[in-house]
Amino acid sequence: MKKLREIMGNMQTIAAQMREEKDEAKLRELNAKFENLKLEAELEKTVIFEREHTAKAPAKSANQQLREFLASAPLGKQFNLPMSRESISYNPQSSGGQVTYPGTGDYVQGITVVDLISTDRKDGDFMAQVGVPMTLGVRGNKIQWAFAGGVEAAFANELAGTTERTISLDKQTPILQRLTLRVKISNEALDNTEYDLAAYIITCVRDAIRQKINWAGASTTKATESFYGGFAQNAESGTYGASGYVPGKQVGTYTTFSKETAAEMISKLASRNLSLDTAAFVMGSEEFWRLKVTPIDQGSGIMLIGADNRMLGIPVVENNSINRATQKGAIAGHNIGLGSFKYMPVMQHGDIRLSRDNSSATASATDETIVTVNAYFSMTVLKDGADAFVVYGKTNG
Repeated sequence: MKKLREIMGNMQTIAAQMREEKDEAKLRELNAKFENLKLEAELEKTVIFEREHTAKAPAKSANQQLREFLASAPLGKQFNLPMSRESISYNPQSSGGQVTYPGTGDYVQGITVVDLISTDRKDGDFMAQVGVPMTLGVRGNKIQWAFAGGVEAAFANELAGTTERTISLDKQTPILQRLTLRVKISNEALDNTEYDLAAYIITCVRDAIRQKINWAGASTTKATESFYGGFAQNAESGTYGASGYVPGKQVGTYTTFSKETAAEMISKLASRNLSLDTAAFVMGSEEFWRLKVTPIDQGSGIMLIGADNRMLGIPVVENNSINRATQKGAIAGHNIGLGSFKYMPVMQHGDIRLSRDNSSATASATDETIVTVNAYFSMTVLKDGADAFVVYGKTNG
């Protein structure tokens, strides 16, 4: 609109000059300028009209766009899902940032990464339960770490009392790991306009991503060489604080888990000024339910894991992944972990991309359309917080 006003103002100036001009040659020159400005004004009006018309046009639903894409897109074509680039901490009250884009283009309107990466604790999400910080839609090389620590409110001259370890976030860069999954959809479902296609895809993708990341974050086995949680690190070596010390998880053993064992694990974090604010015990179902009925002291009637699922004030999360070497592998071992999970940020990088296949031999044989989803994630144990994770294994005795 500003540009149109400038053009109209120039036209008025030239019109005034034309009324005063007596020389025919200069008059023709002014008239040519006036006509050019008139054309510019008409073009600008068209641009403004189209912009306003597009903005007011009803957006296609996610279902409609998905159906059009799956039915007509060239084989292998990809489209992107709009990303929320806000930092989201897993929290039952956190709905995340919803981002939509006008028009159609290469975006599916109304679906965001928040739909695909669950932030609802009712899902039984391990990462949600232990409070892992996550940043979504990270782009470029400059990383904004999803780490909340080392800041304390204090009155003047009281900052000397801050004891939490200072974390240097410029010492490492997250390593991206591609996560791929496939969703199969019957062509009959695609033809059924009443079928909520978007909800089906969102549910499948969300559950698959959640399960894979949850296992990687809780297991004592590395998912890949560059994607693993604090419990899967190598154990620390050398003497803490001494020359030659190599950071890593702290380890120990137990024969019969007791309040003294729990206190020993907690002290391993507290003695090194590691935050207990986001600390949680993690153990498999067998250990969890045994400790739920194990008295903290004989005859006390108070159990090691209380009715609030806390042990010595620290939350306890039941998760069998700590004893699984693969996501769906057999439960083996009786590991009990304690971690301060603020030192293990997870990031989702870039867009989540979908491509489709409805004409390959595999898809044609079963009359299905196969949607392949590619997304990049990183899970990073911060170097200055590597020893914020403790794992105790059970020994026979």
